Amino acid sequence: MLYAVLGISLVVLLLGGLPAAFALGFSSEIYLAMQRGVHAIPWAILAQRTVYGLNNFSLLAIPLFLLVGHIMNESGMTNRLFGFARALVGPMRGGLGQVTVVSGIIMAGMSGSAVADAAGLGSVAIDAMAEQGYDKDFATGLVAGVSLMGPIIPPSVPAVLYAILAGVSVNGLLIAGIIPGLLMGLAFMVYVAVVAHRRNFPIGAHLTWQTVWQGLRQGFLPLMTPVLLIGGMLKGIFTATEAAAVAALWAVLVATLVYRSLSLAKLWAIFKKTAIDSAVVMFILGVSNIYTWLLTSARIPQLLSTQIFAWTHNYALVLLLITLLLLLLGCFVSSTVSINLLTPIVVPLIVAVGGDPLFFGVFMILVLMIGELTPPFGMVLFALMRVTGFSLNRVVKASLPFYIPVIVVIVLCAIFPAIVTWLPHLLVN
Repeated sequence: MLYAVLGISLVVLLLGGLPAAFALGFSSEIYLAMQRGVHAIPWAILAQRTVYGLNNFSLLAIPLFLLVGHIMNESGMTNRLFGFARALVGPMRGGLGQVTVVSGIIMAGMSGSAVADAAGLGSVAIDAMAEQGYDKDFATGLVAGVSLMGPIIPPSVPAVLYAILAGVSVNGLLIAGIIPGLLMGLAFMVYVAVVAHRRNFPIGAHLTWQTVWQGLRQGFLPLMTPVLLIGGMLKGIFTATEAAAVAALWAVLVATLVYRSLSLAKLWAIFKKTAIDSAVVMFILGVSNIYTWLLTSARIPQLLSTQIFAWTHNYALVLLLITLLLLLLGCFVSSTVSINLLTPIVVPLIVAVGGDPLFFGVFMILVLMIGELTPPFGMVLFALMRVTGFSLNRVVKASLPFYIPVIVVIVLCAIFPAIVTWLPHLLVN
């Protein structure tokens, strides 16, 4: 059938190494050329569809979230947050491992990006653990796993994209990630505690009020960033976009006027990097809107629903099939591309079997995060290769044990959806 060309051409182009945005665009053009003829491709409509895909005020949150993450990493705020977490939980056995997890939770409330958290936290935590006698592979794997909390705990770039594509509340979806994200942090802390006692990891310095006060004083202003962002949304003071703007302004003021760790030249470089990273995301989103339009026109979501319903109407089984599809796709494309590609297809299917699209948004992001640690295209793996100098195989091997806490949280959320939906239904509705 002709609509199969959409999927086949996309897979072939992606496997051929073409960047995702271009693969989406070219596969759409191939389909239209076969459907209407080369000379009848509606270029004006394609341009309109691309622009229409970006015509949403909520998308402004994406470059602002990215800006906060870049400022945090470039201004030394990561070091201050690590010092604060070290003052709190460092004196435990395997304390630096617990410090890494707590630092990851705090940073997740600032960046919204797994890659940014891996690069920023990895440059501080891995060397600190190695100096204290920790196995460097364990340290690398822990940072890899902990960085996956970045897109779960708000702010979250994938959550904004999903909310827009699925037509759910951006605020609601961001808030829905708080409990699963914290649960993931708890799972990592339990895992680290078990490994620390088995391997007899070192115990940190004794906890004193002086060290806690010193750590809090150094990290207080960076800690206010997630408080402003998440607290503003929880209280209904800000929308997600407004909260992102306030957090970005706060990060700029703290880095330039208080700590004076960023010069104007360095700040300008951060703005340019943020613009480039934002353009990549927006370009993928704009082009994927063409692909989504063609999928909808070809009635592929309805055809897929019909085929699956001919086999089963069971919600759990449908969720399992979609999970396997997400895991497979996550091996080959980024979470951003996966969300743009699959959301218009699988969300109607989930709704048809009685699922909650708000729950599924967080669940989808959780599952796709495994892809960030999966070769050959796991971006967190590449970020840690640059930080550690390890080979890809070594980073992958180091990361494998840290799939366990993530999978545990995914299973718990699937069995108890209220873990995801309780807080947003309480606060947003």
